[in-house]
Amino acid sequence: MGFMKTENKKVILFDVYQTLIDIDINDENKKRNQANAWENLVKSLGGYGVKVESAELIELNKKQQENFYIGKDKKIQHHNFCKILGKILRESFGVELPEEKVCSLIYEYHKIARGYVRLYPDVAETLAQLKEKYILSVASYTQGCFTKSELIELGIDKYFSYFVYTSDIGFHKASPKFYEQCLEVTGTKAENCAMVGDNYDVDILIPQKLGLKTVWVKNPLTAHQYTHLFEQEPKDMINLAEFAKLPEVIGRIFN
Repeated sequence: MGFMKTENKKVILFDVYQTLIDIDINDENKKRNQANAWENLVKSLGGYGVKVESAELIELNKKQQENFYIGKDKKIQHHNFCKILGKILRESFGVELPEEKVCSLIYEYHKIARGYVRLYPDVAETLAQLKEKYILSVASYTQGCFTKSELIELGIDKYFSYFVYTSDIGFHKASPKFYEQCLEVTGTKAENCAMVGDNYDVDILIPQKLGLKTVWVKNPLTAHQYTHLFEQEPKDMINLAEFAKLPEVIGRIFN
């Protein structure tokens, strides 16, 4: 697989959810939204001759995921929902759909399951500013089949040259292999790369071990999960409400 060499140009990797994009992470809302999303997916599949109840489809999905993780570390590796749903349709219902169609169905599922979706303030403007000087890449723990479409929906896909999703490469961010793949895809060296994200454990600590520079985005909705990981807040950080300050921080850490 050949990738464009970025030589000495600096690369910035971005986490997506709760860093650039806000979605509903309330547990009660998520449970309700996901139930509605499965019901909608079942209705959509009916148009392709698939007759199934949502509870049965959920169970089939659960079993296929369990099969995928046999002999694998669930904390390190990551399944691909698009491939799993395609396999369910093929093996359980004898229906073969193009991957693009399966991804489209999953995106419609996700639009209900996610609840609301919106960009955080100043994200689009800041990405546009950074793109003028740096190469930007998505580096997200997600199912690529719906995040690709979501970035287009929100109008920020145009700022990124590369897109790395855990579902596509098969590894969580908790694995150094995820960031090794990011470096390979972007064709850059660790010292010329910075990771920006709100998950202090996997967006900051893991890439730091590989020599990447990092900027922690302190999101008040998620920051409390990570206070036990440091005695004092890192120097290279921004508060989410001050996202527009990111270019200043990036400029400092690369100099």
